[in-house]
Amino acid sequence: MKTRRIIEKIHLWLSMLAGVFIVLIGLTGSLLVFEPELNSMLHPNLYKVTEGKKVTYQQALQVVSESHPKGQIDRVYTPSEPNARGVYLFRLKEGEEQKNIFVDPGTGYINGTLGDKALFNLIAEFHEKLLLKDFNGEKIIGTIGFIFFFITLSGLYLWWPGIKKWARGFILRRNANPYVRQYDLHKVIGGVSIPFLLVVSLTGALFVYDEMIFGWFGAKAKVMPPEEQLISKALPTGKLPLDELLSRAEKAVPQGTLMQVRMPDKVERGTPEGAVEFRLSGSFDPGNGNVKVWLDQYSGKVVGKLDPRVNSGLMYQTWHLPLHTGSFGGLFTKILYAIGGLTPSILMFTGVYMWWYKKKNKNKRKQKIDSRAVA
Repeated sequence: MKTRRIIEKIHLWLSMLAGVFIVLIGLTGSLLVFEPELNSMLHPNLYKVTEGKKVTYQQALQVVSESHPKGQIDRVYTPSEPNARGVYLFRLKEGEEQKNIFVDPGTGYINGTLGDKALFNLIAEFHEKLLLKDFNGEKIIGTIGFIFFFITLSGLYLWWPGIKKWARGFILRRNANPYVRQYDLHKVIGGVSIPFLLVVSLTGALFVYDEMIFGWFGAKAKVMPPEEQLISKALPTGKLPLDELLSRAEKAVPQGTLMQVRMPDKVERGTPEGAVEFRLSGSFDPGNGNVKVWLDQYSGKVVGKLDPRVNSGLMYQTWHLPLHTGSFGGLFTKILYAIGGLTPSILMFTGVYMWWYKKKNKNKRKQKIDSRAVA
């Protein structure tokens, strides 16, 4: 009984400490699950696709480069990628601002641009960094993720009625007492959502601290080919067009669907140029591109490749993001995850009500005792 009281105190005070942040992170997460769909509703013109023969990626890249001469393109999303929803989507860095450029594949014209101040970019910034990117916002989010994980674990301990009485954990009693109603609602919602909450809280925290935690056990969170291997060797003929590189990446993964291209970082003096990374998706992919291929920008030679069917040790990095976002099961799991993101709000409301109700009754009893003592 004493152990249970201690766990109750831990559960209560951790919830009081981080509850508001957990609620807001959950609500923003529910919105981000359907970001592409909601963005296309808010900005339908950005996703305009003109019928007809598509312009090449190189032509679209040239248009974007001319429109933003000071911008550094770092990603290209193909029409198959969920965020692009049928258009060519270029992500570039221009000064301190990151911009998404939407290009109509039928005409090669730019449909529009979304910058850092766009609604869903702000929502994502809050969800990932609490809008505190210059003040260790990511680390704060990671710490909150671990706090939420321990809140959920303590909730599991308090909820568990035992093997023989497990069904009691899912009963809503018909009782006029408002405390009992809120307690049962808290218990049932918490019991049903425990698996989901454990997964999203832990995976959220690991976005920040996975390298450190894996390092404790002498392991690496992410498997990568040797860095010195992923380079491009300059040739007099210059760089190959993006379309040629895309074609070679698809040949390297015949059963894959090309999802995105990640351009190498800007070259610094004395360092070699990086290779271009291509992410492709197969029928076994739980996310949006789990096969990675690196190509030399000049020769088009494959200089690195990671495929979960061939390379061992890729399970964590293959499933980490899909498990956090719910993308692994299509529309069904996305709906479940969006609903799941609302559960912290219900749990906080019912939890705060129970705390307030008990505190109010405790004060009433104290006042009665004091009044009797005075009498």
